[in-house]
Amino acid sequence: MTTLITGGTGFIGAEIARTLLDQGHGPIHVAQRSPDLGRLSDRADDVELHHLDLSDADEIEAVVDLVQPERIFHFGAILTGPGEQDPQTLLEANAVGFIRLIDAARRAGTGQFVFASSIGTYGRDLTPGQPIDDLSLQRPHTVYGVTKVLGENLGTYYREKYGLDFRSLRYPAIVGPGVTTWSLAQYTSWMIERPARGEPFAVWTGPDSVIALLWYQDAARAALELAAAPVDSIRTVNYLVDGPRPTPTAGELAEAVRRHIPDARITFEPEGDSAPIRQVRLDDGAARDEWGWEPRFDVDAMIEGIVAAVR
Repeated sequence: MTTLITGGTGFIGAEIARTLLDQGHGPIHVAQRSPDLGRLSDRADDVELHHLDLSDADEIEAVVDLVQPERIFHFGAILTGPGEQDPQTLLEANAVGFIRLIDAARRAGTGQFVFASSIGTYGRDLTPGQPIDDLSLQRPHTVYGVTKVLGENLGTYYREKYGLDFRSLRYPAIVGPGVTTWSLAQYTSWMIERPARGEPFAVWTGPDSVIALLWYQDAARAALELAAAPVDSIRTVNYLVDGPRPTPTAGELAEAVRRHIPDARITFEPEGDSAPIRQVRLDDGAARDEWGWEPRFDVDAMIEGIVAAVR
């Protein structure tokens, strides 16, 4: 099956590509703005890299026309941190780019479209301690979240109107080694990686903060399992997926890091709007019931994975 992965050398996209290659699937096409294969550099002979700027309509058309993908994993996007600094650029890539890509897929006869959404689609109506589920009200407070809500709803419309097999995942904070882009939730990875490098780390929120976590390999596996699920089992369409339970607080995560790295220098220095991160706990029952989702990596395994990658 010909597969196109936007953001295909990124954190999750590269793991999707690597897993498909290891399973003998192909051809695999990855598309992104950078000419660097990055996390897929060791598989350069196995994938086809395409330049793709999601704000460029001509490039979107050209890539889809050339590849004629049977399946698209759309994981390319501008993230919250840089997006809040330049909302118009994010809107052009994440919103207008999504519209152009899914319509190009429709015209090309693409069978399936898997979209990376986010718990950033929730925001203004969160109640501390009350879990979010797939039917919770979505009123995001970031432009990134706004574009993810648009993608979910337009994709569901294309599913009903044109028969495109659209499915999406609302990801929590993704944990793994080597992330460089700042986001409010990024302390979940850097709290592990910086001490593993022997560096101090100041967490910009309080120890009672809670953000749901998911290991990056679990995130890729979720996308592949969702894509492989029988059509008849997909009833919710846009799914939350959660990682280890119970979700650790930032303080509990710091304690777990210190168990693995006794000399870890972690402090809590809440600052500005990032100080009162609300308690974000997820109810991903629909994914578990409809296509059997189950995370494999607990907090200790995440820490061990990052420490191994660093050392």
